[in-house]
Amino acid sequence: MIWEKSAHASAILGCMLLLLAGCAAGGGAGAMSPDPAESVRPDAEIAGESFRKAVALSREGRIVDAVQWYRMAAERGHTEAQFLLGTMYRTGRGVSRDFAAAAYWYQQASLAGNAWAQFSLGNMHIRGEGLPRNPHEGVRLYRMAADQGHREAQYNLGALYYNGDGVARDYVEAESWFSKAAASGDSASQFALGRMYSTPHNGVRLDRVRAHAWYTLAANAEYPDAAAAARRLERKMSAAERASSRAMARRFAAELAQ
Repeated sequence: MIWEKSAHASAILGCMLLLLAGCAAGGGAGAMSPDPAESVRPDAEIAGESFRKAVALSREGRIVDAVQWYRMAAERGHTEAQFLLGTMYRTGRGVSRDFAAAAYWYQQASLAGNAWAQFSLGNMHIRGEGLPRNPHEGVRLYRMAADQGHREAQYNLGALYYNGDGVARDYVEAESWFSKAAASGDSASQFALGRMYSTPHNGVRLDRVRAHAWYTLAANAEYPDAAAAARRLERKMSAAERASSRAMARRFAAELAQ
């Protein structure tokens, strides 16, 4: 099991960054510029207005023009602007790629409690992306995001504990984090739980019924290999176990739909 579902997390992050979609070569005549006179207005008011201007420009594909407005909002404590500005620096969208600047803005948003910034900065520490690799700090940041219900951080924590990457291997702790993410609809965590309940893992009770139910949910979400894993396990189950698993899967699905 890999420790990070980078493609899945990138897809979700990409959805959040649709506001930044478009050519990074925007600009030219008509670009708006911040008014120095605005400095006498309340920071929160300026931040909110600046962020809205940045969003409008981003939707037009004028990413370069939007950067100054994101920065104006970020400098006044707007956490979404801080997170997006950090992501722009990390990916090189609208600005030159600068990992130090990305880490700075992620850190500002993280301190304000932004779960996506905590997760993203955690990724940088875990990967050693523009920073010295620091699994301890990465785990700390993941945990902050995970405690807010960030399911990608929950999955990554589960995977780190599963593999013993940066932390002592602990299958019980891995099960706990996978369970939290799975209950929020994370198919990779559902698949991971299927594996943990169907094969021996120290401290985790084998449970073919529960394993098959989680595999079923992952398969319903078209998670790779989940359907095949469910079929393999089903061949070892009694009729009563298969019926119990179907009922459990329906209950899990109903809880997710609430």
